Amino acid sequence: MSRTRAQLLRFLVVGGVNTAVTTVLFYGLALVVPPRAAFTIVYIGGLAFVTLATPRYVFRVRARTSALALLAVWYVGIYLVGLAVVSGLDSISDSHAVIVLGTVLVTAPLGFAGGLLLVARGPDSSLEDPGAHGRIMRV
Repeated sequence: MSRTRAQLLRFLVVGGVNTAVTTVLFYGLALVVPPRAAFTIVYIGGLAFVTLATPRYVFRVRARTSALALLAVWYVGIYLVGLAVVSGLDSISDSHAVIVLGTVLVTAPLGFAGGLLLVARGPDSSLEDPGAHGRIMRV
């Protein structure tokens, strides 16, 4: 399996867990608070999780602090995109499912792209050792 394909599969697992948990929380909170507030609350928790999990488990690198900071900034950008999507969908639909799923469909691919560009292939991370079988190696 190619390196990028393996990374994509691991992203789907880590991202899937994050997305499943935050989607359920987002949906539940959107029933009691405005959708923008619900999205903000769950995004903060998801941001912390993915910023720490993406380098180590998805891309199998030990990201330096500067790479983690860039990834966090990327995810803040995704948050702003997500808010725009939530606002747009909220203005045309009363369906919480449409708002939540539409937002996830836009924001999830951006998360993988950012991790791939900023962490996995960025100059600020150590590379995965394909023969290490899960061990992380500084290059």
